[in-house]
Amino acid sequence: MKIPIAFVVYKRPWSTQKVFDVIKCSKPKTLYLISDGPKNESEKLKCYETRKIVEENIDWDCSLIKVYSDHNLGCARRIQTGLDFVFKREEMAIILEDDTLPDQSFFNFCEELLIRFKDEPKIAHISGCNLFPEIFTEDQSYEFTSIINIWGWATWKTTWQKFDLKMKDWDAENKSEFLEKWCAWQPYRKSIRKMFDLHCENNDPWTWDYQWNYCCWRSGGLSIIPKVNLVSNIGIGPDASNTKSKSRVSMFPKNLGTFKKINHPSKIIRNFSVEKKYFQKL
Repeated sequence: MKIPIAFVVYKRPWSTQKVFDVIKCSKPKTLYLISDGPKNESEKLKCYETRKIVEENIDWDCSLIKVYSDHNLGCARRIQTGLDFVFKREEMAIILEDDTLPDQSFFNFCEELLIRFKDEPKIAHISGCNLFPEIFTEDQSYEFTSIINIWGWATWKTTWQKFDLKMKDWDAENKSEFLEKWCAWQPYRKSIRKMFDLHCENNDPWTWDYQWNYCCWRSGGLSIIPKVNLVSNIGIGPDASNTKSKSRVSMFPKNLGTFKKINHPSKIIRNFSVEKKYFQKL
């Protein structure tokens, strides 16, 4: 695989191993291993073990580029600084975290679409995860929407360079008009506005995905979302950073799909009907 993969890990050897086993099958020419540092002494061994899973098991022709932090940056700043590093060197990349388990066809899906739309400013993001495949009824393999899923995704340098963790431009927006344009379902706008307000000028952000969502929308870029789910989260549980749960969830969503051949839409048209159904379920 010619498109570089950015693999974000921290301190979960068991889930890192599962995701890396799938990455291995795609044999990327370039693999960026982005790793945060430990919060304390007790985390050092887990961080070390997690990194070694990748470092010691590359058995194909691959350039492994280590993007390590000696101290803990936190999820938001580690993603931001890690992908800043990647996109200073690459025009496009596929991004997976240590709990995002892809179907093998996810890589071909991203690679084909990254190349197909590399000069198309209407597209900002490629999602691998589809939480509600049952609402997709067309024969084509994907839809163009405002749905920015980050459990397995891909993008281009041109979009990532616009990313701002502090969302400094948000306060200057006509917020109601902006959200009415990008949120097809009115009740969802309230929660999105609350989260955008929370992260604007926040000196201690705990996540980065709302800021990325805003970046894509503000650039006028749509997201590609597959008709079937290609990536599931296997990290929901007590040791998760953001998707915490008292008990471990083995896989969500469970219905991993696959693509043997990608059936492309004839035009770039935003599907408002799919968006509304999706947000209602969400």
